[in-house]
Amino acid sequence: MKLAPEFVLCAVNSLFLPESLPTFIVQHVSREETELAARFGQIHPILVAPSNAGTGYVIQGGILHFLALKRAGLTNIFCRITGEAASPQSAFALRILHEQPACQNSPILQALLIKAMDGFLSLAEQLSLLPLMGLKAQQHILAERLSLLQLNSAVQEALHTQELHSKNINLLARLPTEEQKHLVELISRYHLRGSKQQKLVELMAELHLRDGSTVSSLLAEWQESEPPQDNLPQESQNLLNFLFNRYNPRVIQAEQRFHEQVRGLQAPAGVNITHTPAFEDEAVTVQLSYSSWAKLQAQWPHLLKLTETGNPDR
Repeated sequence: MKLAPEFVLCAVNSLFLPESLPTFIVQHVSREETELAARFGQIHPILVAPSNAGTGYVIQGGILHFLALKRAGLTNIFCRITGEAASPQSAFALRILHEQPACQNSPILQALLIKAMDGFLSLAEQLSLLPLMGLKAQQHILAERLSLLQLNSAVQEALHTQELHSKNINLLARLPTEEQKHLVELISRYHLRGSKQQKLVELMAELHLRDGSTVSSLLAEWQESEPPQDNLPQESQNLLNFLFNRYNPRVIQAEQRFHEQVRGLQAPAGVNITHTPAFEDEAVTVQLSYSSWAKLQAQWPHLLKLTETGNPDR
């Protein structure tokens, strides 16, 4: 028969954060969470365990909720005490549940919980708890999450705040620790997300692995090219273009040759000739612009006749 949960009202100053908790987690409590705590008070109990010092409790779950309540000015907080009779697996399941949904959104919180489980739970028990974190019950995920704790602290912070997407970690981890930090700072400066973030990480990592280029040296080269400084989106796109051309020097040569060929054609006004992205093949596209529908209609018979006799490849 299961014992009823034990709850207690605790003074804030009798509750302690785990010693192993990274500082950036304490610092990144959103203003929205704090405002909600100030408006509605405590939503659910904090999970705690008696302190080894004999006084007070150490917070086991609901850390972010506790921090928001504390910042909102609450002096007493309702807590659930983990019972000694509970199995280690049940105790860790409760810790995970008390961190939802923050745990599902933060690979670092997941990694910290997995590290805490190691030594207390069997492999099968650890795997059984991964779905509670929103993860698949696969052994390689345990190792992947634990490896995150070996990354630069700035990288861990970016993962926790979701500035850095976890799918870019494998490439980022191939860089030296300081290079990881500089690259994350660049991502933060330009607010890069999605494919642009992935492209930046890929190009920086490949250039480093190919010729030893560092983030700082590549940025210095880029600055010498006098990039636009009108706004951050234009700057970031120009940086990505620079890195792509730096990684693919043949593209620059092909671009120069293409423009020389276009100038040699002496195309009339209104004719635009373009190539395929990165010159992936030799195809070209010719676009004609007309100032009105009537002018297009007047020229249409000639265009039809030209395409019929010229029969350009498509």
